Amino acid sequence: MIIVMFIFSTFVCLYTFLNLAFLPKLSKPVAPQSLAVCIPLRNEERNVVKLMTSLKQALHPNVQVYLYEDRSTDKTRDLLIEQIGNDDRFTMIDGIDLPTGWAGKVHACHQLALASKEEYLLFLDADITLTADTIPRLYATMLQERAVFLSGFPSFPVPTFLGKCLIPMQHVLIAQHLPIAFRKVKHPAFAAANGMVVLVERQAYEQVGGHQAIQMALVDDLELCRTFKQHGFTTTLVHVAPYVSCDMYATNRDVWQGFLKNVFRGMNDSYLIGSYFLLFYLVQACVLPLMLLFPSVWTIGAFCLLMLARYRIDRNARISHAWFWHPVATILYVALLATAMIRRLKKREISWKGRTYS
Repeated sequence: MIIVMFIFSTFVCLYTFLNLAFLPKLSKPVAPQSLAVCIPLRNEERNVVKLMTSLKQALHPNVQVYLYEDRSTDKTRDLLIEQIGNDDRFTMIDGIDLPTGWAGKVHACHQLALASKEEYLLFLDADITLTADTIPRLYATMLQERAVFLSGFPSFPVPTFLGKCLIPMQHVLIAQHLPIAFRKVKHPAFAAANGMVVLVERQAYEQVGGHQAIQMALVDDLELCRTFKQHGFTTTLVHVAPYVSCDMYATNRDVWQGFLKNVFRGMNDSYLIGSYFLLFYLVQACVLPLMLLFPSVWTIGAFCLLMLARYRIDRNARISHAWFWHPVATILYVALLATAMIRRLKKREISWKGRTYS
């Protein structure tokens, strides 16, 4: 048992280091000729000023910003009007009632695509901040990768306890499960994306049906990526963390509820896949208590290897000190995923930002 645990930890550590070596860095900047930044906003008053400040210093010629104000009930709209002023690089679109059969964010992105005319569409979340040269770097990397769909996982400020534990697990899942070397394989099983940062070529986007093809998707990023792959297009995942940051959730409750709606849906509601992830991280969670109960070179080695793998992931993701919480994070992730699987089995509804989905 203990030897098996050590072998498991060795494999996880080696795979993590090798896998991350294949994650492409962003290329030297190349200015796009025609690009639209598309951002849906619903009840985002805490992010508007920071978002707009970031965008204003990150925009380049031939780049326009489209902001879909999705019928917010807070001060989002007023703050947007104040921040945009007379800046003609920004266009605000007032949202309409959500039609039946659409998820909120998917519909907002669809409206943004319809309102824009540029050749490339960069979909961002409202809690994103960019460095000054992020947009031309993303564009240049898409050209270098010969892809029509590009995405990546940003770095995350993690001020809350659940944030420290669960938000960085997104990077862990990619590093320890997605074979990054095969990221451009066109089979949908190799789909990987993060809706916080998605760059697409409009012609290919329209050919696959855009967001209209995934109207009810709650995990819209993965579903859109799968749609591109199903149509034979090349998609890619790249290393955006040095250039893009996402202040994802403000409270512990938001962290739990936010991931609860996505964690199992991202696995296509497959109980087989969900059970694999439960077992994988339950084994990791058992290494620390095993080391404390039966200290030996094997148990201590197994624990150190898992922590080394996690430290490597956090260094790559530009996240500080989250690795320290990895033993707790694995337990919480198992609890989160198990809860989501049970809720799905019982057909519980999912609520998010004032909307309910079955």
